Amino acid sequence: MSRLLKRSALKLLSFSFLISINISAESKGFIALEKYLSQIEVVSTLEDRNTGLMFRKSLPDDGGMIFVWDRKKIQCMWMKNTLIPLSVAYIEDTGEIIGIYDMVPLSMKSVCSRKPVLYALEVNKGWFKKNGFHVGDFINISTVIQNAK
Repeated sequence: MSRLLKRSALKLLSFSFLISINISAESKGFIALEKYLSQIEVVSTLEDRNTGLMFRKSLPDDGGMIFVWDRKKIQCMWMKNTLIPLSVAYIEDTGEIIGIYDMVPLSMKSVCSRKPVLYALEVNKGWFKKNGFHVGDFINISTVIQNAK
C-alpha cells in the first residue's frame, strides 16, 4: 500500500472516529441545569474558590456552586471548614460529567478529578442520584455560567 493511500486511510479513519464521538455527545442532549437548580452560585476567583461553601450551615435543595478554573488540570476539592454534606461532579469543558463523588463534612481528604477539567459543581449530598444525573451526562455548563455573569 502506498504511503499516500495509508495516510488518506488514516485520516479518513480519524475523521470517522471524531464524527462518531460528536454524534454520540449530541444524541445524549444537554441537561438544562437551571431546571433543577434555581440558586446557582458561580465562583471563578482564587479567593472565592478557596472559600467555596465553607462555614455555611445549609444549602437550599435547589442550590449549588459551580467552580470555574482558568485552565484545565486535575482539580481537587476538600471539605475543610465545610459543615454541609456535599456531592461534587467534575465537568469537562464540553459539559460532560466525568466523575461524581460524595464528600464528608470537615474532611481534609482531597477528592480529585480523574482527568483535567475546567469545572466542578457542588450540591447537597445525594442530589445527583436523586435527580438522575450520571457520569457521561452532558449539562449546559457554559449557558449557566454566562447567565450568572
